[in-house]
Amino acid sequence: MKLSVDPKALEAELAQARIMLAGAGLPNTLAVIDPGAFGTTSLNLQALDATASGLAASLAASKAPEAAGVPAAYWGFLFAEEAAERLRGLGDCREPPDQASLNPEQYRELSSARPEAVFALMLSDCAAFLRFYQRHPDSAKRVTRDAESLRCLHAHFRLMSRLLKRLQAEPQDLQVLTPRMRFSGYQASPSGGEEPDGLLPLTFDDIVGNEDFVKAARRLARDVAGFDIKAGVNPKKVRNQVLFVLGTPGCGKTATAHALGRYFLDLCKTAGLPSRMRIIRRTDWASAYQNQSANSLLEIFKAEVFNAPGVCGVYWPDIDTAFAARGDSDIRQEEKSILGTLFGILDGTVGPQNGRWFLICDANTLNMDEATLSRISQNPIRALGPASAADFIRLLRDVKLRGKGPWLPVSDEEWKSVGERCVLKRLSGRAVDHLAGRILTEMEDFEEPDEYFSMPLEEKRKLIAKLSRPVGAQRILDMIEEYCRFERDSQRKSEEDRFLNRVREIRFHLSAQRAALGGSEGA
Repeated sequence: MKLSVDPKALEAELAQARIMLAGAGLPNTLAVIDPGAFGTTSLNLQALDATASGLAASLAASKAPEAAGVPAAYWGFLFAEEAAERLRGLGDCREPPDQASLNPEQYRELSSARPEAVFALMLSDCAAFLRFYQRHPDSAKRVTRDAESLRCLHAHFRLMSRLLKRLQAEPQDLQVLTPRMRFSGYQASPSGGEEPDGLLPLTFDDIVGNEDFVKAARRLARDVAGFDIKAGVNPKKVRNQVLFVLGTPGCGKTATAHALGRYFLDLCKTAGLPSRMRIIRRTDWASAYQNQSANSLLEIFKAEVFNAPGVCGVYWPDIDTAFAARGDSDIRQEEKSILGTLFGILDGTVGPQNGRWFLICDANTLNMDEATLSRISQNPIRALGPASAADFIRLLRDVKLRGKGPWLPVSDEEWKSVGERCVLKRLSGRAVDHLAGRILTEMEDFEEPDEYFSMPLEEKRKLIAKLSRPVGAQRILDMIEEYCRFERDSQRKSEEDRFLNRVREIRFHLSAQRAALGGSEGA
């Protein structure tokens, strides 16, 4: 029997899952262990979201018509595996020792309970498990920080998964596919079409002007997607698993990387190859920077990337913000060690060269010094974005305003003038995106009639098409002038401020950590 849970079914169960987590006291328990600066921490919230998403997938699967007759304990197993896999992606989570186990006598009732009762008991036990380690008699084992709570949560779900396998005979011929996992009985693995982890819905057809980046990234993705899981080797020699990209703000670095991520996951899904695409966000970097030693940071990469169950792609945007703090004279030796570990990952001296993973990282050319560049890459890819009149025409007309041709009474010659004006004014891809938004807003600048709000979707679309106003070539040229006169400088200033704020945040965390360490040493 095959059962599939689509993302919409999972989303529909998220509200109930969050209510159940709150009812079990899990959010409050995490907040008591590590309240952070504002009552809880970012990592606590991420852990709760991961647990709720795993529970939502299990709720959706257990309610499917095909689920009739499947023992409720199996859906508990699915919940434990889903939650553990999602938590593992948030930090340094390791497999509990083989000898570690939960007492099966305390959970016999799970074999005959309903799914909701199974989930409720698992959540209440999870909160109790955390509270036990919060007050553990051995101070060395006490949980006092969010990263430790994360490891404790992950360990509990892994132990629960082992226990539920023992309580119930394996369902025969049962296959379950969720947006994140593939289950065949009690065999669980990340699905080939794993959740894109926040990837934008872009393809290479949406990218204009970054030909070198697209070519190199596409080649790298195809090389890694050729890894043979059964043999454990890549038949193709992948010489460089790290692609470093430089470009000015707004040139399309991020869009290209997201299109690559989608391409890579689709390629692996077609081949039936377990895959994941991990985006390293600022909170991930800041958290690791302030709380983890160099060895722990490396362990995160080992668990999530180097030793992923299948193949793995990683995108690290704006890595220049991480290295900007490198020149801070107050950085302690521990932070310098962390930066050394990062350099090792980026220059290929750390991590297996096995063709099983790749890393795409980008930086703004304005923020990178030559010494750092020489350490990271001998030959970085340059992302130029749209450069010619033809590039700008394609990006604006064929990508950003796709499907809006009937409301754009612009001749080919006029489009050429628009493209040439974009080149003359040195617009970026981000500026074109802003321009397209202005055009669409003006095109749909009308007041909907009262009946619009009760119409079906297709009827709404027809009415919008009927009421939309045309935008001609001269108006587009005027918008370009207005943007350059009033908005470009403020946008550039905003980008500079965003970069500086990120650097200040990293330095602030370092200073706070040093102060805390100094206080504890003097106590």
